[in-house]
Amino acid sequence: MQAPPADWAAGRQVIDLLALAPGKLSAEQLTALLRPLPPRYYSIASSRKAVGEEAHLLVAALRYTAHGRDRAGVASVDITARHREGDSLKVFLRANQHFRLPADPDRPVIMIGPGTGVAPFRGFLQEREAIGAGGHNWLVFGHRNYTHDFLYQLEMQDWIKSGLLTRLDVAFSRDQPEKRYVQHVLWDARQDLYAWLRDGAALYVCGDANAMARDVHAVLLRILADQGRQDADAAKAELDAIRRDGRYLRDVY
Repeated sequence: MQAPPADWAAGRQVIDLLALAPGKLSAEQLTALLRPLPPRYYSIASSRKAVGEEAHLLVAALRYTAHGRDRAGVASVDITARHREGDSLKVFLRANQHFRLPADPDRPVIMIGPGTGVAPFRGFLQEREAIGAGGHNWLVFGHRNYTHDFLYQLEMQDWIKSGLLTRLDVAFSRDQPEKRYVQHVLWDARQDLYAWLRDGAALYVCGDANAMARDVHAVLLRILADQGRQDADAAKAELDAIRRDGRYLRDVY
């Protein structure tokens, strides 16, 4: 009998295995074999100083097809499709000590958050507004379509008008023939971004770890090399120094 490929089990669930090899397990036996589901963490998309005793979440319902079956994200679909207003959910708070606003409210911040990665930055901006922070705020947001996916659009536009949001750059990947992502926005704004970093700005990245965070990291190195007129090793050393200084923070998943 030929062994299946190494990635054969990827994306398969217990029900898929039982369908391929039906057994006579009782419900008790089956549940005894299963691992407990780990908790699903969501960034809080609000500031207590702005909304009081609430915690706002930005949740994208995960739905996809794999191995001939429709799948749904356990937590995201449960929250968005199986509960109604007034229902209760079991939740808990976990502090993220390594992804916080600067202690100095006058320090400028650059926030890069495509998709649901924008969630903590809504909270950051609410917090900066509530405390009257003097530091400039630059948000880089990306998603698929301007019409359907511009999350918190009205709030962002109000923050631009009020001056809280110093700069807003967006990238909607499906609105033109060539896909455009946040890393392209950063490269186009490389001169300004380099100036902000040299001025002591703290830079935050939130969202997808597999592609987005990797590509953003790569373009940051490229920008430091280009604008600093230095080689790749020197650019890496500079970005490492910014990270050690607590000014390059990532919350990626």
